[in-house]
Amino acid sequence: MTQPEPSHRLFLQWMLFAGLVSFAVWIAWAQGFLAPVFQQDPTHLSKVIVALFLGATGHCALRAWFLSQQLNEMRAIRLTGEWEGPASAHERAPSLPAGYFHALVQKYGQSDARHQDYQLENAQLTQVLAEQARGPHETGWFVTGMLTKLGLIGTVIGFVLMLGSVSGMESFDVDNVQQVLQDMTVGMGVALNTTLVGLLGSMLLGFQYLMLDRAADRLVADAVHYAEVHLLEGVA
Repeated sequence: MTQPEPSHRLFLQWMLFAGLVSFAVWIAWAQGFLAPVFQQDPTHLSKVIVALFLGATGHCALRAWFLSQQLNEMRAIRLTGEWEGPASAHERAPSLPAGYFHALVQKYGQSDARHQDYQLENAQLTQVLAEQARGPHETGWFVTGMLTKLGLIGTVIGFVLMLGSVSGMESFDVDNVQQVLQDMTVGMGVALNTTLVGLLGSMLLGFQYLMLDRAADRLVADAVHYAEVHLLEGVA
């Protein structure tokens, strides 16, 4: 006998991922690996990257909770065979599957299921459902790419600082060489640290939005399958 799927599974998976990342960050901070990254960055790009990552991660938490509710709603519809229309929207959170089914039933009553127009309307409603489920993630993917680009900007700035220290060198006495090496170290630190923070933030954030996209795809697939196999056949 198969075990029932836990309620809010997606949100629980996100919490597990966030907990592991938080624990890894705490270990890195306790070992003294993170403090130099921010202290040796005069451009403050690392702080900007971290702030964007935290903001987008908060958005992922909200989307994970919302999609978990929608998946629970879809699971309940499959088990009971009952769905609620927009008339009850004031009583509970809006249900994407219920709205999709309500629109399909209305279109089904106005169109011939064997007609090409019906197939087109069905596809359009499915696209609307997919947009409602996945559309808000596009901004997150933009931020994911921007973290990598900010890291690369930090790399360029770091190399500019290194080359600037060398070009301003007037003589090769010991004091000047030591100062140039110190400035070059700062530039190299900016280049490497911002690149590292940007790449890590982009990978961790990309994994979260990939998880959300897969959940949204599963919601759309379940809704379309239920509509085609059960809902519309029953109406016919």
